[in-house]
Amino acid sequence: MRRREERGETLIETLVSTALLGIVGVGIIGAIASVLISTDIDRRISRGETVLRSYVAAIEDAPYTAGGGYSPDYIAPKGFSATITGVSCWDGSGPAVVPATAGSLPFGSCGGADRGLQRISVKVTSTGSRGSTQSATFVKRGPVTTTTSVGP
Repeated sequence: MRRREERGETLIETLVSTALLGIVGVGIIGAIASVLISTDIDRRISRGETVLRSYVAAIEDAPYTAGGGYSPDYIAPKGFSATITGVSCWDGSGPAVVPATAGSLPFGSCGGADRGLQRISVKVTSTGSRGSTQSATFVKRGPVTTTTSVGP
């Protein structure tokens, strides 16, 4: 019980205010940690997409290889690995012009004749505790060869 002349806070008031301050502080620290983690994940995904685009560009710039044995002149940045996961060749059936969606063309094994059109799948993986994987599939056209016949 307080007397009129006494000023200040009691021990219980001090303990309650300290506990409330601690709870609010833990919440703020948790929110900051969550933001930092999500920012790191977004940064890794964005960087992975950049590495993936660079890897695809290196394969597109490499000379066309019948059967798909590509070894592009590309070194993945530290913390990333880039691999070709599959190469399939157009079997020659379907339309003569590549449609907007290459998925509508029939592709198969490159063991037979390579007709100059390949579907290549690539994957880029980032290492670390919050690693991510990005993949892409694209079509690469070989050199166009034409045959001309000379009349009699």
